[in-house]
Amino acid sequence: MTIDEEEREARATAIAQLLSSAETATEMNAITRVGIRSGFLWRCPRCKEPQYANRDACCGQPRPAV
Repeated sequence: MTIDEEEREARATAIAQLLSSAETATEMNAITRVGIRSGFLWRCPRCKEPQYANRDACCGQPRPAV
């Protein structure tokens, strides 16, 4: 595993822990927004769902460039 892969995996783990501790939709939305802005998550251009940083594609499309 390369450093980039390790970092992406660590980010995915961190955001997953934060999302799992969120108790309301407002908290989940706030964590998701912060995750996307900080690069911990990215949004699929087709389905608009947030994806973890360690995913390279969604809906058959590659992750968009940052």
